[in-house]
Amino acid sequence: MARKTVISKVLDVEAQDGIIEFPQNRALYADQFTDEAPQSDEDREGFKAKSMKDVFEHFQPSKKGIALENEEGGAVYEDFDFKSIKDFEDEQLIDQSALLGAAKDKIDAYNSVIRQLEKNKSLRNALKDEAARGNLKDALKALLAELEEAE
Repeated sequence: MARKTVISKVLDVEAQDGIIEFPQNRALYADQFTDEAPQSDEDREGFKAKSMKDVFEHFQPSKKGIALENEEGGAVYEDFDFKSIKDFEDEQLIDQSALLGAAKDKIDAYNSVIRQLEKNKSLRNALKDEAARGNLKDALKALLAELEEAE
C-alpha cells in the first residue's frame, strides 16, 4: 500500500479545506530562496504558475553574499542564482562558484594522482624504498620549478 504525505494549513479549528495530499514521487522545497520579500500582494497570493519554469522566471530566486570558507579559514562571499530545480544540485552550485570550482579541481587532481599510484606498480615500489623516494621527490621538485618558470 502506498504511503501519502499530508501537508496541512489549518486556518480554523473546524477547517477541512486546508489539507492536501502530496504525492510521494514529488519533491517539495519550502524555504526562502530570495533575499527580498515579494513586492506586491499579487506576487504573494495571486500568482498562478503552470510549471516550475514559470515560477523561476517570475520570482528569479537568488541568494547574494553566501559566506563560504576558504582553505585559510577566511570568508569568501559568493552569489548564487537559481533558474531551475537542477541549479540546486551539487554540480550546478560548484559551477556557479569560483571557490567551490577550484576546490573540486584540486580534489579531482588528488584523486587522479591516487589512481595513478594504485595502477603504477613501479611507482609504488619506488615509494617503498627510501633512496628511490628521495630521488622521486627531487625529480618532482625540479619538474615543479620548471613548470613555474614556464608561466
